[in-house]
Amino acid sequence: MTIREQVLSVVQENGDRPFVIDVVSGREISYAEFHHLACALAVDLRRRGLRRGDRLGVMVPNCWELAVLYFACIYLGATIVPINPNLSMSDVRFIVSSCGPRFVVTTVALHDRIASVGVDTISIVTSHEQSGSSGITIDAIDLSALGDAEGFNPFEDATPSDLLVIVYTSGTTAKPKGLAHRIGSMFRNARAFAAKQGIDASARFYLTLSMAYMGGFYNILILPFLYGASVVIDGVFDARSSLNFWDRAKRHNANTLWFAPTVMSILLKMDRGHAGEEFCRNSVRHTFVGFAPLSVKLKEDFEARYGVRLIENYGLSETLFVTARSHTGYLQPGYVGDALPGIELRIAADDRSAVPTGKDGEIQILSPDLMAGYLDDSGQLIEVDPNAWFSTGDYGRLDEQGALFVTGRKKDIIIRGGVNISPAAIEEALLHARGIADVAVVSVPHELYGEDIVAVLKLESGVELESILDAVMEHAKLSLAAQQQPARYMAIDEFPRTANGKVQKVQLRQLVLNKLQMGSGTMLRSRAPDPAKVLD
Repeated sequence: MTIREQVLSVVQENGDRPFVIDVVSGREISYAEFHHLACALAVDLRRRGLRRGDRLGVMVPNCWELAVLYFACIYLGATIVPINPNLSMSDVRFIVSSCGPRFVVTTVALHDRIASVGVDTISIVTSHEQSGSSGITIDAIDLSALGDAEGFNPFEDATPSDLLVIVYTSGTTAKPKGLAHRIGSMFRNARAFAAKQGIDASARFYLTLSMAYMGGFYNILILPFLYGASVVIDGVFDARSSLNFWDRAKRHNANTLWFAPTVMSILLKMDRGHAGEEFCRNSVRHTFVGFAPLSVKLKEDFEARYGVRLIENYGLSETLFVTARSHTGYLQPGYVGDALPGIELRIAADDRSAVPTGKDGEIQILSPDLMAGYLDDSGQLIEVDPNAWFSTGDYGRLDEQGALFVTGRKKDIIIRGGVNISPAAIEEALLHARGIADVAVVSVPHELYGEDIVAVLKLESGVELESILDAVMEHAKLSLAAQQQPARYMAIDEFPRTANGKVQKVQLRQLVLNKLQMGSGTMLRSRAPDPAKVLD
């Protein structure tokens, strides 16, 4: 079945059933109406010059209009480049410069911000910005005023190898890294995962993850669509929204949840009633968790309180879903499921030789759903070999039945609240602050966010940390996004280094933990107040 046939069959079979339910506006949109709007918007975008193969930057907060915009791009054959509205301007500027979009679609409120980057920008009217409101220009996209889509053929000339999305994710480099996925592999992977997990048209997902990242874009929008399921779209989860999380999920009859561990931590702390417990026990069918390591204690506490069985899986931005697990699978810590059909796993030593069954090593993956490749500095796609084993940078083991257990991370990444944060990006920014000679960033355990950030500073001669802390923090606020701000600052005379001069971060992290008087199992209970705490 072709890509076109897959999509049209979903629409035809589920035409009268709801696909998108928008929490803010209360609007419920059927598959047939959603498809019509996406086709009409695709025609409008084509009139504005967008063509198959073009890249379209999208910087729009979670809303039903964003879902329509994404599918309009897919129908047209353009490549979506999501841009998180909460990113620092330096990261936004880098992404736009890197991917070279035909133009960027954003909201009226964000128009001036993205236009300052020097790229052609078009506004889209959202539920928060009604037609006729101040700041909405005559050429803004208004979904309520689109023309007819008669004669438009979605996926005309489309092939499975067409690029669907370029996602920028923070890894071990100082700048976000752009990676691309093909539409054929994304559809295949989503169908394989959903089939393995028993997801069908009766599922109603509650989307509170950012639609600018794979979790909100792929897991809880593309995947449900392919199975005729429905999606309740809400704003991105935070501590404030936790107060009415369960009420909104219940009001809109959600029965499928997808959590990051930090969301679960916040809910456990902020939820003072019993509505969530009753709702989960009576209505929730699937409760998935991913995007960051899940501690055994958090898993046990959440399951005990809400009466759900958390379903862990394994996947990466580069690989999409790799494993799936069932409700009745292994209960041992670290188990994340079995490989999806068509995907192979192996465990390798540092020299890439095979590790015996049951022994730890680096997880490697052979998958038909591997990304198309990375973008280089000029925005060109550097394709990867789909027949080569992909090294994940994560440690784990396979048992005799092929079940995968993840035991740790090799990559130098901090995962705070489910968001990958590059220490190198923070280090690069802080090095430009007055009085700092060198800097290394490490993580420490945090009760809510999983991990938090400590910046360890080597100061210039004669400088005291207290004398420059305010300036350093102000520099960090201007240079880094909110999730990249260090929670603690520590001064050190010399970094522990290897023979070739590389900072030994494992040893440095232990020094920080000792200074904080934290054992490896001890967690910070709250983010530092403003100003950040000083350790010297």
